[in-house]
Amino acid sequence: MNKRIAVLSLIVTALSYSNDDFFYEEANKGVKLNESVISTTGFETAQRNVTNTVTVITAKDIEEKNYQSVSEALKDVPSVNLIGDPKDPIIDMRGQGKKAAENVQVFIDGISTGSLDSGHGRMPINTIPIENIEKIEVIPGGGAILYGSGTRGGVINIITKSGAGYTGGAISGELNTFGGKKGEVSYGTTVGDLGVNINYNKNNYKGFRDGDESDSQYFEGSLKYKISESQNIKVKYSRYENDATSPNTLSESQLSNPEQSGVDSSKDLAILDLVKNEVNLKYESKISENIKLDMLSFYQESDIQTAGIKGSGKMNLKDRKVGFKPKLQLKYGQQNEIVFGYDFTLQNMDRTTGSITNKNISDFTKTTNSGFVLNKNKLGKFEFSQGFRYEFADYDLKRHDNTRHLDKKITKENYALEGAINYLYSDTGNTYFKIERGFRSPLPPEMANTQDYSLSKADSETYINYELGGKDYFLGSYVSGSIYYTETDNEIARIAVPGTFYFDYYNIGKTRRYGLELSAEQYFDKLTVREGYALVKTKILKSSNSELEGKEVADVPANRFNVALDYEITSKVNIIWDTVYSSGYYLNDKNIGGKQNKNIVTNLTLNYRPIENLRVYTGINNIFNEKYYNSISSDGKEYNPAAERSLYAGFKYNF
Repeated sequence: MNKRIAVLSLIVTALSYSNDDFFYEEANKGVKLNESVISTTGFETAQRNVTNTVTVITAKDIEEKNYQSVSEALKDVPSVNLIGDPKDPIIDMRGQGKKAAENVQVFIDGISTGSLDSGHGRMPINTIPIENIEKIEVIPGGGAILYGSGTRGGVINIITKSGAGYTGGAISGELNTFGGKKGEVSYGTTVGDLGVNINYNKNNYKGFRDGDESDSQYFEGSLKYKISESQNIKVKYSRYENDATSPNTLSESQLSNPEQSGVDSSKDLAILDLVKNEVNLKYESKISENIKLDMLSFYQESDIQTAGIKGSGKMNLKDRKVGFKPKLQLKYGQQNEIVFGYDFTLQNMDRTTGSITNKNISDFTKTTNSGFVLNKNKLGKFEFSQGFRYEFADYDLKRHDNTRHLDKKITKENYALEGAINYLYSDTGNTYFKIERGFRSPLPPEMANTQDYSLSKADSETYINYELGGKDYFLGSYVSGSIYYTETDNEIARIAVPGTFYFDYYNIGKTRRYGLELSAEQYFDKLTVREGYALVKTKILKSSNSELEGKEVADVPANRFNVALDYEITSKVNIIWDTVYSSGYYLNDKNIGGKQNKNIVTNLTLNYRPIENLRVYTGINNIFNEKYYNSISSDGKEYNPAAERSLYAGFKYNF
């Protein structure tokens, strides 16, 4: 495995500094730095003016690499670590581990996908068909000013084609060797001042193991009306339905036959049924050359039903969310701007578990009001930015069964601060330094003990993040990188009550995370080379459980590395080689019971365009049949093996 990494590194190095056979294309210079990003200020901003190391996965990247899902696209980003079932993984950045579900915020067209119960009702990342995505913006570290609670690990914003005003149509289909198949049709057009977009996707997913299946469909329709040259309004409706099953984890003795082991009947499958409806309304106005106004309102409704192996652990959960998010951008002076924003979200979750005779009913509501201001000033080659956010959250906590009862109202107040300096030292290069103070307010279930239905001891987390980074072209290569250091006080953790099935939430004290993130691209005549590296170091500094002090945070690989080679064989054919390496990591915070193994996974894709609008493709995932695991239980005894080598083929016709 290490030999493969060494060989790839030598190939990349040789290509990067060879001028005999390949020539750097000056036409590419500046493209990356001028690429627009929305998720850092809420308005279009060039990469060069952003104090983050943002990775943008474009629609072209998605198409040419033939990504099958959002999680598959994110897997190629070194700063992103996927934990658990590939159908519904936890998205981690900067060493959050299993707490990433609460500390990495995922948005679709600027609207949070988060549930009030990240343990039981976490929304799957793959509800949006990959074919319907215009781009994915990945921002590791921070984001509390714009996005509020729970951004210590970072922010991911998925921008759909309808959200970007897509015009055109497409039909696509695909098959894979596990028996999965999917198809998609989309169309967008403009009639006068009215734009119409529709998209339908059907996906019969079949995974590597027997019983790892899902049958999903997605519909989206949007209307965009041009009120005037400076105003437009857009309404979007989407519906996602999914019926999925997952096989049981395997013991070590069953790993010799992972495809079929653990599934003797349908009772050995966990079940998930999900229906999600969403309506968004967005108004955009360019009031003048210096003033822009965005107003976004939304309603989400998700119904989730689950059952564990042999029908255990049945649950019905409903999560409803309504919100309103106006933003105003004001440019003043020569090159200064200020953004004002207000966020209102009312979210309710009803969850029912237990038996017919003793139902456990939870009714949690969280109402959040918050406002923020983000100011930027330019002085010569320096840009200075300052941000402040204040959040006021009301909780209504209700939970009861036949013998226990909880009915409490709680209020939490939090604030975030940010200061940054960006030095534009040349026409192509910039370097920045920033400090951010952020927070995470508890989710409602974290405030309610499961044993006696009393209030837990969990309070809000706070963190300080220091980051130094930059971007530039160097020796014919686009290079982006950062180093960071983050300390968190009162990190929320869950502890099992000894001798019972109950658990409690508490604050473990202080944790530390620091690391390095690098990415680079080289452009030659017919070859594009991309590399990325992420180093993450974690440590539990203080804890009420002395056994955890000095230990690493679980489920965090210290090193991740990727290299991709995209070569244009002819004007109609290109081939992409992509390799991702991940180091091993501990399975629990006590750092006992073994580790996840280090692994290196290589994929190969071939694209053929017989005519301009038609693309036919095929590929091999995990060429070298690497053995590794989507997850391992915290005691190191139960395994969920990852997919072995597989092939796929498909087509896409644009019109």
